Parts: sequence; C-alpha cells; structure tokens
Amino acid sequence: MSNGTSVAVTSFIVCGGPAPSKAHFGLPADWPALKDMQINRIFCVALSTTAAFSTVSAQAQDGTVDLGTIVLSGGLTPIPDSAFGRASTVITETELEALDKRYVADVLRTVPGLAVSRTGSFGGLTQVRIRGNEANHTLVLIDGVEVNSVNQGEYDFGGLLTADIARIEVLRGAQSSIYGSNAIGGVISITTKRATELGFSGQVRADGGTDETFGGLLALRQGFERGGLSFSVAHRETGGFDISGEGGEDDGDINTTININGDYEIAPSIVVGGTLRSVSRKSDFDQFNFGAPTPEELVTDAPGDFTEVDELYGSLFAEIETFDGRLDNRFDASFADTDSRTFNDDLKTGDNSGRRYTLTYSGTVALDASTVDAAQQTLTFALQYEDERFKENDPSVVFDPGQLEERERSQVGYILEYRGSFDVGLDLQGSVRFDDNDGFENFTTWALGVSYLLPNDTTRLHASAATGVQNPTLIEQFGFFADFEGNPDLEPEQSRGFDLGVEQTFADGAGLIDVTYFREEVTDEITSVRDPVTGLSRPVNQDGTSDRQGVEVTGSYTFFDRFDASLAYTYLDATDPDGQVEVRRPKHELYLQGTYRLPNDRTSVTLGIQYVSGLFDLDFTSPSFGTERVELGDYTLVDVSFRHEINDRVTLIGSVTNLTDEDYEEVYGYATPGREAFLGLSATF
Repeated sequence: MSNGTSVAVTSFIVCGGPAPSKAHFGLPADWPALKDMQINRIFCVALSTTAAFSTVSAQAQDGTVDLGTIVLSGGLTPIPDSAFGRASTVITETELEALDKRYVADVLRTVPGLAVSRTGSFGGLTQVRIRGNEANHTLVLIDGVEVNSVNQGEYDFGGLLTADIARIEVLRGAQSSIYGSNAIGGVISITTKRATELGFSGQVRADGGTDETFGGLLALRQGFERGGLSFSVAHRETGGFDISGEGGEDDGDINTTININGDYEIAPSIVVGGTLRSVSRKSDFDQFNFGAPTPEELVTDAPGDFTEVDELYGSLFAEIETFDGRLDNRFDASFADTDSRTFNDDLKTGDNSGRRYTLTYSGTVALDASTVDAAQQTLTFALQYEDERFKENDPSVVFDPGQLEERERSQVGYILEYRGSFDVGLDLQGSVRFDDNDGFENFTTWALGVSYLLPNDTTRLHASAATGVQNPTLIEQFGFFADFEGNPDLEPEQSRGFDLGVEQTFADGAGLIDVTYFREEVTDEITSVRDPVTGLSRPVNQDGTSDRQGVEVTGSYTFFDRFDASLAYTYLDATDPDGQVEVRRPKHELYLQGTYRLPNDRTSVTLGIQYVSGLFDLDFTSPSFGTERVELGDYTLVDVSFRHEINDRVTLIGSVTNLTDEDYEEVYGYATPGREAFLGLSATF
C-alpha cells in the first residue's frame, strides 16, 4: 500500500476485507443444516455481498490521509510498518507487476530471510523456509484463510499463481502468540485483488512462452457505494521439461484457479462478507530412488507419474462496531479442504483428503479514546476454535484398513494483544496466547515488539522477542504410509528467539537501509529415524537445540526520477541438534533489482539478479541414505522483464528468466529450468 492511500481503503481492509490479520473460523461439514449447503452458502454470500477496495464510500470521497504502508497481518489488527517492531516485508501490486513472475514462490525469492526450493518443474513441490526453520514452520494465509496442508503441516507453493494476487506480506520470526501452531518461522499472508472503482470493471490477460507455456486471466469486478464484488479465473499450462535431467519425457503442470470475494455494509456499523477460492491442478513428476548408487540415478524419468490436487478455501465474516465505536467486534468462519491423488505409471497409488475448520471471535477496545479509530492504545482479545481432519479415501491403495479411519484433533486458543503508540516516537506491541490442545500438552506463547523513531526523524530502532510452538503433523502423529509409522507420543516443537534492527533513511528520503540481526533456538525438533532392519521410518523428538542466527539487510534508493534500485541480503547460520548444517537453506543469498522508466513514460524495464551460496542438501544415495550432507554449487540467476503501455487500457508485457542459461541445483538430483521467455498482453476495461 503506497503513500496517499485513502482512509476508505484502509477502513475496508481492516473491517470489510478477509482480514489476514486474524485466523478464521471454519464450518464443519457435519454441522446441522450445513453438510449439503456449505459451499452454496459461501458462494451466495460472495455474490450477494460486495467489496469496495478504495474510494467507493462517502468517507473516501471526502478526502485522503497519508497513512503509509500498513501491515495487515502484523497482529489481531493492522498496524503501520513505521510502528511495527517486528521484521516484515510488504510486496505491493505495482511491485508484483514489475517482477512479472508467474508463481508466488518466485516472488518470494526476492524477500530477505526466505529460502525457496522447488523439486523440478513448475507445479512441483515448492517449499518456503523462513530464517532457517522448516517448511511446515511457515504459516500461509490466503485472504485470511489458513491453507497449510493438514497432513504435512506445510503449504505447497507449487500451485500458487500470481495472476489474481494484489499483495504479499511476510512476517519473519515466531508468530505463535497470534497465529498458534505452524508459525514458528513466520507468516506469509496473501491478499487477492478486489474492485478498485465504482461501477463495472475488469481485466483480461494472455501470455505464452517457451516450454509450450501459455496462461490467461479473466477478472470481473463491480464496485458499489456500500461494497463490491470481485471474480477472477486464472489458468496456466506448461509442457515443462524433464526434471530427471535424462532427456526423457517433459514434466508439465496445469493449473486453474477461481477466486471470489466480496463485502457489504448492511448498516453504518455492520459489515459482512466472504471469500471462496478453488484451485485445481495436475503436476507431473519423475521417480525418486532412495539409495540410488549415483547422484544421476536419484531421479529417473517416469512417464505416467503425476499428482492431481483440488483445493477449496472459503470464509465468512461479520464486523460490528459497538458502544459508539469504542469496541470493534469481528466474527470469522473459514474452511480449507484439500483432496490429493497420486498416480504412478497412470495407476492410482494414493488418495487422501484433509479438512480444517476454524471459528474466531475478536474484539478491540479503545483504552485512551472514545473510538478505536482515534485510540493510540488498544487491547484486543480473541477466542479461536480449530478442528483438523485427515483420511485416506480409496481402500485399493492403502496398506492397512486403519488408514481409512478419519483422524481428527482440535484446539482452542485464547489470545490477548496490546498496542500502544506514544508521542515520543515509541510504539509497543505485546501479545500472549494459550492453546488448549486435545491431543498434546497445552502451551502458552508470547511476543513483544518495540519501535522507536529517534528525534532526527531518520533513524528507527526496532526489536522483538517471541516464543513459538509447532504441533506434530497428522502424518507424524498417525503414520498413514507403509514405510512410515506414526508416533502418538511426540511433543510439540518449541522455539524462543529475538531480533534487533536499525532502519535508516538518507538523501532526503531517497534512500533507505534496514539491518536486522536475529537469533532463535528450537527444541524438541521432530525428525525421522529409519530402522535399517525393518526399513520403517519413525518420527522422534531430537535431544538438544537447533540454532538459527543471521543478518537480514534490505535497501532501496531512487537515483533519479526514472531509476529505482533495491537489494535484499541474508546471512544464515542454521544447524541441527547434532551441529550439522540445515539443508535447503543457503548461507548467503543476495537479490539485486533495478527498474528504469523510459522518457516516453510508458515503458519500464526491470532487471533482477539472485546469487545463492552455501546451499546444502541431504545425500540420499547409497551408502549415505540421507545421513550425510552434500554441498550444492553456488549460482547466479538473471531475470529481465518489461512493460509497455500501448494505451491507457492495453499493456504489452514480457520477461526472460535465467537469462544466462545457468545450470544449477536447488534440490539434490533434480534438474532446474534453463532460459525461458514469455510475452503477453494485459487489458483493462
């Protein structure tokens, strides 16, 4: 969100949008009168309620206030980034357009503290690790709905397209005091596009490129005086390449994503709305051979191997202002359903489903003013119920009839958050959460954040400390695989850490640099131990401590009106309890970007350079069988993209990725894409 954002824009995001600042409640399918009508109700709400993302209210038309960038997911209520004591990054729609990436995972490579690894081609399993933590320590929200896999605990970014994305927020460091489990490493919050003007509007985009790639977007939006409605469908298909590197059959991906969101102000103090998102994809993969004699034989060509995944997410909310604005109340309900099927040689070998239902109430009270909007000190309290379920669906592909039994667990979270802003340039945030688990020990987590702007108005100090908790995944708890047995006696993983940073602006605001040091300890980290006699793997809590520490640097500078440059650098030292380096987390990662706008004011060119060094992975060849590490080669990737406005409605877009055709590895044994080029058109109406 750029400077000059209208009051109405911020008000909508806080009160009328999907509120990625809070977790949402879900509606169990077996609740009375909901089993057969669950999806229909959410769809109807999305159609009958509307969402205006900007100047669609009388308040917005009266004037604007410069609120700066707002971190929507920074707590139970949004907060200006200038007052936020915790490390965060906000990627705006304009920045997304300049990068011209097709998948969100590739955008996240530009963010400090994040490590992205993709197993082969687009659509393949894509993991994101924050500050050296595991992939299932990253909580992912899309329009406020938690989308992490119920069985594995992590979110596969392989299916997340950028086409309908308006905003990405990344919170680094443990966020469990607000979001509970899955947030030891941090939170990635995605906001989809909405209506931005009164009346009917839309967008059409089409592009194509190498590897038989083509994609398109159709978006239709309607803005009203009291709300709005947005609908989009995005499709992307690529023939891919052979991820085994043997020159065999190409491994492609097909993805169709449909998104609906809306809200409506039914009264001056009541806003209701909802979201619905569907993702259907098919992704090819090749055979991974555990214990292969050579690295070249770890991944071999396997025509007919693919996965089919259907994801459905939805939410409903109501926000009610009471006591003349002194108390703001929000009620949320959400669900996340994932159905996955695996095929080997065109024969189904896996079929399972995961469900998550969440219910949340939160209330924010003004402590030093008559309304929440005017208050500099607020107290927010919240109550959250979450239910998770997982089961295998097809008796013909399970090794034990017990797998067909639906496994279920639930928890209740009690949350309290304080916000204080003081005229001396000091801002404070504090939160505490107690989780009452039905299958594990109960836990209390907390977080503190402080931001202080020095009297020179150019130097800001920020610091935070927090604890985190990560429940065992359902797979770790119950098993479900023939060569993997669950462990019901596992303890949740725990973390404790802090960060300290200095943000400095210079050259009359043209430049900015932020340097942050972080340190974290994780105990009871869960790993799998393989019995060489039985061949079974079993999860266990490791003794000792996993240590993570490092430095994150971000910077930007406007050299002149037409050229902007930025950088993001991460130094990471992450080791497991045995003192071995953690895998798939580079020691050094640098991203440089520059954007130049031509004198015609219609054309811009963006250059991005990524350098990765000190990247390790597990060696699954024989005789190591995953017990040893192997260091992958350093690499540098160069991308270039451009945008040319043919007229006020039509824009020509294009990009070349891996411009130098670098040969590199992110995951040991898997090939990576070479040079690729894309060209397309985007039109608004």
